[in-house]
Amino acid sequence: MGANNFAMLGLGDIVIPGIFISLLLRFDVSLNRGRNTYFNFTFFAYLVGLLMTIGVMHVFKHAQPALLYLVPMCLGTPLFVAWVKSDLNILFQYEDEPEEDEAGEVSQKAEKTD
Repeated sequence: MGANNFAMLGLGDIVIPGIFISLLLRFDVSLNRGRNTYFNFTFFAYLVGLLMTIGVMHVFKHAQPALLYLVPMCLGTPLFVAWVKSDLNILFQYEDEPEEDEAGEVSQKAEKTD
């Protein structure tokens, strides 16, 4: 009896999308809208992409590259949401770094450690 392990995921199939989705959570927090819209939609899209990958692997009985399904789901979803909410410019200009003034000091807005 041979092992049929079609549901095997690589580390990159989990870590890379996870980093991107966590960056979207930080983007949501920076918007101060009280909702994690981009995070929630993209996390759901990631789960759908995983289910599509596993489904195709079982239907065709052959391993598939998961990123073939995960990349369009994880990139297309936040782009579509940003387009609908008219946030494309804000999304593309987002930087996850504290702001520095002319003297090179981090501004008090970014130093909040409470």
